[in-house]
Amino acid sequence: MKILIVDDDRINSTILHRLLSREGHQVFSAEDGLAGVEMFDSERPELVLMDIRMPRMNGYEAAREIKRISSDRFVPIIFLTAVTDEEGLVQCIESGGDDFLTKPFNRTLLQAKIEAMERIRRLHTELHSQKEELERHQERVQQELDISQHLFSNIVRAGNLFDAPCLRHISRPMSQFNGDLLVASYNPAGGLHIMLGDFTGHGLSAAVGAMPLSELFYGMTAQGYSIGDIADEMNAKLLSIMPTRMFCAACLLEVDMRQQSLMVWNGGLPDILLVDGQGRMQQRIASYHLPLGIRPFNPDDRKVSIFELRPDTRIFLYSDGLTEATRHDNLMYGSERLERHFDGNRQPEHLFDDIISDLDSFRAGAQQSDDITLLEINCARANEEPVSDSLAHARKKFIPPTNWSLSFFFSPQLLQTVDPLPAIINSVMNLQAPAGHRERIYTTLAELFSNALDHGLLGLDTKTKQTPEGFMRYYSQREERLAALEHGFIRLELTHIPQYDEKQQKTGGEMHIRVEDGGPGFDHQHVHSTLDGNMGHGGRGIALVRSLCTKLAYNEAGNCADVVYRWTI
Repeated sequence: MKILIVDDDRINSTILHRLLSREGHQVFSAEDGLAGVEMFDSERPELVLMDIRMPRMNGYEAAREIKRISSDRFVPIIFLTAVTDEEGLVQCIESGGDDFLTKPFNRTLLQAKIEAMERIRRLHTELHSQKEELERHQERVQQELDISQHLFSNIVRAGNLFDAPCLRHISRPMSQFNGDLLVASYNPAGGLHIMLGDFTGHGLSAAVGAMPLSELFYGMTAQGYSIGDIADEMNAKLLSIMPTRMFCAACLLEVDMRQQSLMVWNGGLPDILLVDGQGRMQQRIASYHLPLGIRPFNPDDRKVSIFELRPDTRIFLYSDGLTEATRHDNLMYGSERLERHFDGNRQPEHLFDDIISDLDSFRAGAQQSDDITLLEINCARANEEPVSDSLAHARKKFIPPTNWSLSFFFSPQLLQTVDPLPAIINSVMNLQAPAGHRERIYTTLAELFSNALDHGLLGLDTKTKQTPEGFMRYYSQREERLAALEHGFIRLELTHIPQYDEKQQKTGGEMHIRVEDGGPGFDHQHVHSTLDGNMGHGGRGIALVRSLCTKLAYNEAGNCADVVYRWTI
């Protein structure tokens, strides 16, 4: 070892120097405390033998200074003292000493104490080295987590609509990664799709499943799939990639204020709360499906429930981390306390802030035990455009007008098993998706196809949807009649023709659409479809198509519609 002796007594210093040198140690000597500090700084010894009473700087002061300048490593200090009283020995320890040796010196005891300090110093050095390695490892892990978090946020939040005026949300993860997934996007018809998912567990392991589910959500929403189809695909994805113990309680919504309807698929999340314009509880929508990722879907697992929405309705959606939030005495916030806010005694526009404020007051800084998410959907603002352009089609590459045609034929058996509309829409949009016209084209095709199926083949009466009870009855009849359908067909033909100006420059195109069904038809000449003042759930389809297209004509039987949609660059 490199040992520094700090002692103003030359005899003591010489004796120690010789004893230690004989044992193979490299020894340095200083005659007082100040010189000892200077020599310690220059020679960097591994152990110090320190006398107490010295000129210029005593041993206590020198020990404190040595400990200060060697704070990044352990250098043991053994005090050499004739003091045997308890107070003096305590002062040795308080000044930074690690042991003491009383004069006159016992050679065997001196060597034993040095060997003991050397063992402690080696252990401390090894511990310090392991601590530095652990810190470097933690830094590398944190860098990887930061990169993962950046990628996670960009993937999950890509195209999200949380700048939409109708949405307010708060999401508080328990750790760096959020086990709650909250995503929203418009479908091609302008309806708003929203999903809240709550994965098993917390942190990174819980957040891993969010990336494939968010990708499916955005992709299938943009393609026009229903929330039942999306839930089915998400369930299959989780079953194929996640461990059996991991699943996702999830709720998918479609808010369509043009139809004043709310479609719900709820698997394992708390009740959805519908609140009226006076801030009173209007309706609870309970979970009626299993969470995603538990077992393969059967046909009933894909079913959604449909509810009427009033223009002033507010929808509250939350994860169980909110109601299960605890304070210091482990008392939970609870559903009852949450629902007290919906008693009609608060301004509806303040409900969201009141809930968050009350939650924070209840928890009073207690440690968070789960991810917390709360979402409010204000239906009165559902038709307002978001601040930024979040629609996926806005980023699609422009395809110049060209000639093309498509033809589809759907049998009853196919109509019973799949929804063909997304496939039709994607085929059209991949060929010709003019900016600003995607939603109009989707609406035109959806209305024509819906009329052919609901009225042409299934014989449903639009007037049934004029009341909330009839609205639900209409879709119940639709499921029953579609399941029993044995005969008929729907044929769809689309032809696109580029349009030119006098200089033979392409200025846009015309989309010719023919939809024919195998049903008996209807008396189209006596249908008075109108958009003016029509706030019901049906009876606007023909008027809506006429408002979007340059031509709408039915054959005499009423089971074949010809439409021309014109667009310009």
